[in-house]
Amino acid sequence: MAKPSADNAKTANARFIEADEAYFDDDFEKAEALYTQAIAADSTVAAYFSKRSLTRLKLGKKADAAADALTAATLTEAKSSMLRQHFKALVIHGRLATELGSYDEAAESLRKAFIINPSHEEVCALLEKVEPLTTPKPKPEPEPVVAQAEEAVAPPPRPTARHEWYQNDEFVILEVFIKRVQKDAATIEFSNQGVSLSVKMATGSDNNHEFEPLMHPIVPKESTYEIMSTKIEIRLKKATVGLKWDYLEQSEAQRLAKAAGKASLSSSRQGVSWDTIAANAEKETKLKPGEQSVNQLFQSIYKDADEETRRAMMKSYIESNGTALSTDWKTVSKGPVETTPPVDTYAKPY
Repeated sequence: MAKPSADNAKTANARFIEADEAYFDDDFEKAEALYTQAIAADSTVAAYFSKRSLTRLKLGKKADAAADALTAATLTEAKSSMLRQHFKALVIHGRLATELGSYDEAAESLRKAFIINPSHEEVCALLEKVEPLTTPKPKPEPEPVVAQAEEAVAPPPRPTARHEWYQNDEFVILEVFIKRVQKDAATIEFSNQGVSLSVKMATGSDNNHEFEPLMHPIVPKESTYEIMSTKIEIRLKKATVGLKWDYLEQSEAQRLAKAAGKASLSSSRQGVSWDTIAANAEKETKLKPGEQSVNQLFQSIYKDADEETRRAMMKSYIESNGTALSTDWKTVSKGPVETTPPVDTYAKPY
């Protein structure tokens, strides 16, 4: 697509700003006309199509809105820095195409969105709905058998990465375990309630992760990340200081609530508040002012521990209902960790 002249780009941006103002004034017909003028001056900006898509949806023009969303997805497809916008455009197009009965188009966009974020609840639900409704692909004609046929080479699997998280009063610390990432190979974007990660691997493939929506809002400008030799540590600044997160993402909370009938934590995805553990430990051991903070000690142990030690800490603390904490995986892995309340107290079942 040809790059617009400087004058055209300036004109397009001016119309886009005017269109936004009209949109927020609920004058959707005027907004649509102005977004169209912006696109006529510069058709290379995905945001122009995304905003016109939302406007046309307000006007009840689903087919036009779906077409704009698909264009926005196409414009952002090859840009790793625009992964979040690309994902959202794919979801919007998949949703609208499903409502319009264009199941083949919907499935194509939703499959791409699923590769980016396979845990996104809406994407999974829509895919489950449209896949049985897509047009079956014709079976390929059998190829003639040759004496020395070469074996088909399977495509490389999509790269994945294990991740864990913990929290204190001010931050949620998300650790994505990918080794030997070059400093300029990772792109991380923060929004008010999400974070996306895109890593260009040495093989040339992209390792993408999307955590959205997060359980609670964050402050993007005060959120940071650090690329280390074995992992990428992402520090999400809590919008509400002191608020304890029970889950990292809302979709996980909803999934568990549906599966169990109530919100119950999963040992593989549960966040652990070391502030709470520290408070209990300090209370029981009667630490004097000035002694080393148990909270800092627990955080330090967990942050620098190997995988087995972390698993032991998570399993012992969760299964004992917060009354025991062990770093010995060989012992903890043998069975459930019993609740051991302090002396002269008893555990109350729920």
